[in-house]
Amino acid sequence: MMNNNILTLSIASLRFVIDTRGSDLQVTAPPVFNQFLVENNLHETGQLTATGEMLLEMRHEGEILERVFTKPICQTKIWELWLDGNDDFVFVSPRQSPPKLVYVDKNFQKGVIAFDFSSVKGEEIYPLASIDIRIMVNWLANSGDLVLHAAGVAIDGEGYCFIGPSGAGKSTLATDLAAQGEVTILGEDQVVLRNIAGQFWIFGTPWHEHEDRCASIGVPLKKVCFLDRQRAAGIGLCPPAEGITQILQTAFVPYYLPEKIPVIMDQLSVLSEQIPFYWLSHEQGMLVLPKIVEEVM
Repeated sequence: MMNNNILTLSIASLRFVIDTRGSDLQVTAPPVFNQFLVENNLHETGQLTATGEMLLEMRHEGEILERVFTKPICQTKIWELWLDGNDDFVFVSPRQSPPKLVYVDKNFQKGVIAFDFSSVKGEEIYPLASIDIRIMVNWLANSGDLVLHAAGVAIDGEGYCFIGPSGAGKSTLATDLAAQGEVTILGEDQVVLRNIAGQFWIFGTPWHEHEDRCASIGVPLKKVCFLDRQRAAGIGLCPPAEGITQILQTAFVPYYLPEKIPVIMDQLSVLSEQIPFYWLSHEQGMLVLPKIVEEVM
């Protein structure tokens, strides 16, 4: 827990630096986030000391749902994204208790977390609950990177990604692999895909229920497998075009920002040229680890 201090989360080598000083709030993070907490990187002047970091200040603001913004970008029952008068992003969580606004500049370098402080007086809160992943999706899109609806594991310092819709068996596969060898589960339902200096990496994420089903590390990506229970048990090559289609159908793609889509598509094209795609059909308890790590032609 951080009390009237600075809470810094590092996810996929991007940092959320939450400055809580002067707010008189008890700020914490869920237990599953603990391994993603790092030492803060904020000078006494309030300036960040590295790129890839976003400074978010806390601000008391009552009756936030009465605020009027310029342009709606995305509106769902759970969250909303708007532009304000400066064309900066405003992430809204109207159904949260308390409801929050998170203002973020388009370069994802600074912002404000605003809500009614009096509604949580004396309580411990995580100020980015349910909003952090929304911010991350849009932050990553600036570089064509993605949050994948996928399980990911690290084996001998290399990353293996398993993509499929809900119910495809991602969590089951990750659990089976962890039981079959020296395997680190990066995430059982979401991982981050990034292209860093021309090399693709996958990173663990904290958006899971159990601490032992995620890890804060990242590793170079070795293979991408698409889960399909309708196929015969085993693994086989997947054509690049089919693989890209599968990713677009399942990843957290911000289609509501059409200017970002060409960058994402270019990135996926490069991915398909550098990283092999496979179909994988897996049944619970199947000894599948050797088939996944070996070269398949």
